[in-house]
Amino acid sequence: MKKIDTLIKILYNIYLLLKENPALITPLHPGMKDEQLTRQEVKDYLKISESTYKRKVKDGTLKPTKMPGGDRFYKSELLAAFEESHRRGRT
Repeated sequence: MKKIDTLIKILYNIYLLLKENPALITPLHPGMKDEQLTRQEVKDYLKISESTYKRKVKDGTLKPTKMPGGDRFYKSELLAAFEESHRRGRT
């Protein structure tokens, strides 16, 4: 079997798996849209300062998508950071 045939078979199996289990591709919380947030929106959402934002980006806690005009974040990816902020009593 050629490599391309193997790849097609694998992709088809993934498709069938996702078709049978749509929960695998839904957001972490029901009703949560996977919208993009700007740097300022992230700071407001997490209720953190500029210095905390910079520290979290530097240590890898926040992972921005670099785009023209500034960093962007997907709201679903901020869930862990939000929960940590909430745990520490900041929200």
